[in-house]
Amino acid sequence: MSNNQIFEILSELRLSGFRDELEHQLQNPQYSDLPIEDRILRMLQAETERRYRNKIDRLMKAAQFKYQAAPEEINYRNGRKLDKAEILSLLKCDWIRMHQNILVSGASGTGKTWLACAFGVAAVQKEFSVRYVRVGLLAEEMMYARLDGSITKLRAKLARLDLLIIDDFALSPMSKQELTDIFEIIEDRSTESSTIIIAQRSPHEWYDYINDPLLADAFMDRVRSRAHLLPLEGKSLR
Repeated sequence: MSNNQIFEILSELRLSGFRDELEHQLQNPQYSDLPIEDRILRMLQAETERRYRNKIDRLMKAAQFKYQAAPEEINYRNGRKLDKAEILSLLKCDWIRMHQNILVSGASGTGKTWLACAFGVAAVQKEFSVRYVRVGLLAEEMMYARLDGSITKLRAKLARLDLLIIDDFALSPMSKQELTDIFEIIEDRSTESSTIIIAQRSPHEWYDYINDPLLADAFMDRVRSRAHLLPLEGKSLR
């Protein structure tokens, strides 16, 4: 069998990483001295790396992050009141594996959204599915889905995400129906997935914002009972 035939078969099998590494080895004579097992291992590793990169690219695109925030660039300056050990622990994403949540609060400009996106990027790097969305857009999606009959499909899609990042919660008034829709999303995700909620108001203010004792109790029970609280302080970073 010729090399061209091998390359064609590898292309048909969509093993382009394996193919590229084989071509690289054939073009570099020093590889001929390696045991065949080592050469095959290198080709398999190249294919594995290619598939990982492609998966990460797909997950990053699907996440729709507001910021492509690099976790290693998180600012720990004293005024922000961030515990570096805690943040580094959260970046390992064990909290997602345990279906916990993060509630990020603080004044405008303190870097809440950027920090949440950094957690999201760290999650994608570990091959978790993530989506970032502003709460107003999410409520709008729910409204249109209810009108066109796709509400069940949308809720199922959101429930399957490993991590959902909801930004601008409690920023502006929402109707009872909108708040109920957001609660239903949280409820669908409450035992099998994780959520980050970003708000200028601190969590203890969310009761008054929701302005419905039963809904507020149910909502806060779902998000706060197993949540990491990250209140950001300090001057605006903008």
